[in-house]
Amino acid sequence: MTVDVANDAMQINTKKNYFSTTLRITLLTLITILTCYYLWVLYKAVTPNVSIAYKAYYIKTQTLFWQPKEPDLALNIPSSLELSTKVPYLSRKGWNKEADNGARLLTNTGGLYFTLPHKVKQDVKVSITLASSLASPLHFSVNQWHGIFASTKISNVFDATIPVSAFKSGDTLQTLQINTLTPLAFKLVDFSFLSLSKNDNHQATTFASSSITHN
Repeated sequence: MTVDVANDAMQINTKKNYFSTTLRITLLTLITILTCYYLWVLYKAVTPNVSIAYKAYYIKTQTLFWQPKEPDLALNIPSSLELSTKVPYLSRKGWNKEADNGARLLTNTGGLYFTLPHKVKQDVKVSITLASSLASPLHFSVNQWHGIFASTKISNVFDATIPVSAFKSGDTLQTLQINTLTPLAFKLVDFSFLSLSKNDNHQATTFASSSITHN
């Protein structure tokens, strides 16, 4: 009788141990599955399959306007950007959302976000047209490269040359940042290649102005 009781106790303990082991394995499996699932969800949240423009506007809050017609924020050169319009490249930082008298106010450091659809093989000329003249130098940067806008014969127009080495390769988002301590009203930002003749440059800028105006 004592032997039977001992055997029954052993069987019960064996069943308990088996149940306990099975439960632990099941819980560990469920935890592993849930961990993998949440890691996948986190990865998708960090690297969503959306356009560059969507990510820049909604996720990273880098740009001022959402323009679905420019999903890659691609900036063709030559281009003439009328800043009184809803240019998709404008940074959210620095710029007033509303334009006034054909110009947009840059209250502090801000600039442009864009990609280049074609590899830049020549130095790029950038011209800015302000609503009024400027007495002090205007510093800016393109990615990690730093430059200064120089005055021209026209009092409210300033030029700068950006070397090829300043631009990132591929479809990486480029950053042009203008550093100003006082508010400035911008009318135009023009991009062109230095190799273009003055006549070609004027025609290209005129064409770009008519084709790259964002309402």
